[in-house]
Amino acid sequence: MSSPPRRRVRLWFGPHLIADYIGDPASATRHEAALRRRFPDLHLTNDPLRTPDYGPAEVHR
Repeated sequence: MSSPPRRRVRLWFGPHLIADYIGDPASATRHEAALRRRFPDLHLTNDPLRTPDYGPAEVHR
């Protein structure tokens, strides 16, 4: 059984990233809500965490 995809919550002050949190969806939602209460005028994002797709391993000889 696979785990749910993780989320990334980021708090922005203009173009500057001032907080970055990665967690399971429920924790990320709670974290986002807390940040919204504390910083109502700043921009928040809550996105799926992208994992790099390295593709199949290459064999070098």
